[in-house]
Amino acid sequence: MTKIADLIKLGTYAEGQVLNIPDEVRDELRLNPGDRVEFLWLAPHEYLIYSAEHPLSMQGMLGKPKRKVSIKDMTRAIRARGGHTR
Repeated sequence: MTKIADLIKLGTYAEGQVLNIPDEVRDELRLNPGDRVEFLWLAPHEYLIYSAEHPLSMQGMLGKPKRKVSIKDMTRAIRARGGHTR
């Protein structure tokens, strides 16, 4: 069984807006100098970090819809909640 300490990697935020990422994490993300990383908000104080060079597959994260919805239905729902559509 994996220990929680083995799953957590510590980075350091330095002055000058530099975030030092541990070597193991950098290697796993296949990051190279100059690569961009993206932060996906999950919950307050929780983000998922990933390489913009190797984007995430979000397939299946939301599950299958319970029913099919048309564009007209979506537009109606947006307008009903005070949103704007073209």
